Amino acid sequence: MGYLDALRNITIADIKVDLMRTAYDNDNALLNKFDPRVVIIWAAIFVIVPWFFYEPEPLFAMLVAALLLAYLSQTSIYLLALLIWGSLTNIGFIVVLSSVVYWWQGGSGGLRGAVVDNSVALLPFTLKLTVISVVSLAAFSAMSPKKLAKGLLSLGVPRPFTFAIAYGYRMMPVLLEEYHDLVNSLRLRNKAPENRGLLRWRYFLYLLKLSIKAFYPMAFNVAKRSRVTVEAMETKGFSHSLGDEASRALRLGDLEIQPRDVSFVTVSLLFVVVVAVYL
Repeated sequence: MGYLDALRNITIADIKVDLMRTAYDNDNALLNKFDPRVVIIWAAIFVIVPWFFYEPEPLFAMLVAALLLAYLSQTSIYLLALLIWGSLTNIGFIVVLSSVVYWWQGGSGGLRGAVVDNSVALLPFTLKLTVISVVSLAAFSAMSPKKLAKGLLSLGVPRPFTFAIAYGYRMMPVLLEEYHDLVNSLRLRNKAPENRGLLRWRYFLYLLKLSIKAFYPMAFNVAKRSRVTVEAMETKGFSHSLGDEASRALRLGDLEIQPRDVSFVTVSLLFVVVVAVYL
């Protein structure tokens, strides 16, 4: 009951604080302590590795390790729960749809047997997608926007694109807070339905309408904020620094692959070898 009570008590303020921590307060995250280039390459490797396994046991071991790494990397619990929930619901929809089609065409074993067989058949695929998703989320949410932009820039990604990623990370909590304020202002000027209907459908429809009405003002405010940001950066010579090699060298001067980075990749690869041999 404790987890259910915690889910019921989740507020927008809790989500905003968690997103602020993800965007700004990740200095103590495990993956943020490594060189960003190593973390990006490591994430790219472990997006491919799960596809070489076909049994659920090694994939489950990788999922446990990925969840532990996500915990040590201070990954947002809300983002992690949303990611896992999305994976499970997508696969669940495929299982139900394929089972109904199989049963409708006269398959043996009945509908229940078809659901069980399809669930077992799709279990490795589900584990693969979940491992890849958790690893990607842990890697890219643990690094600070500044380090992530540096790592991508050093690997040859154009600087405007790396700036857009860092700017998006920084703006995400601000956008959520602004959207929440707009929804609250609309709720003050609109009356909620007194008769909420079966399963409160009228109240949820009312919230949906407010959410849609708040979207356009938020987009307009974001456009104005982006224009002010661009003008301020142009005043400081941002466009000139894009093609300046001295500026690029100065920006990437503190990047250095250390023994702990090599140890991290080595231990990760050894874990994969142990899982492949013994599981």
